Amino acid sequence: MRSKAIFAVFSGFLMTLAFNTSHSEVKNSGTLEDPDTRAMLALPADERHLVLVEMRNFVVAMQSILDGLARDDMEQVASAARTMGSGAANEIPPHVVAKLPETFKQLAGKVHTTLDAISMDAEAMGDMGHTVGQLSELTKHCVACHAIYQVDRLR
Repeated sequence: MRSKAIFAVFSGFLMTLAFNTSHSEVKNSGTLEDPDTRAMLALPADERHLVLVEMRNFVVAMQSILDGLARDDMEQVASAARTMGSGAANEIPPHVVAKLPETFKQLAGKVHTTLDAISMDAEAMGDMGHTVGQLSELTKHCVACHAIYQVDRLR
């Protein structure tokens, strides 16, 4: 029961955060012609695809972590976090990483290392509340990066 309450609170938090972040960004930034004033990461289609796949894999890992929390399955939490921890950081080829801004790389690195910590702590502590707090910190990095950057095809 406790895990379902934590899951419900965290899910509601994420939805509220996502809505409020995107709503305030659109409402308070840009011009009428182009309201999106985030920095453009213009990459060739294949490189853009690699970056977007990594982001989607982060979301898949977070969903699996939440599923594990909802079912009191800390082994699943640890396993899901491990899939996108530091071991996954080298999946983007160095020539693509070299094109990415330093802040983008720092934020992505923080996501990978936070997932490492979630995996280790889930195994060692098994404390769902602690894991939810770590997920909150992790999503702050995601929100920050998405507030700063947009990824488009190089034209």
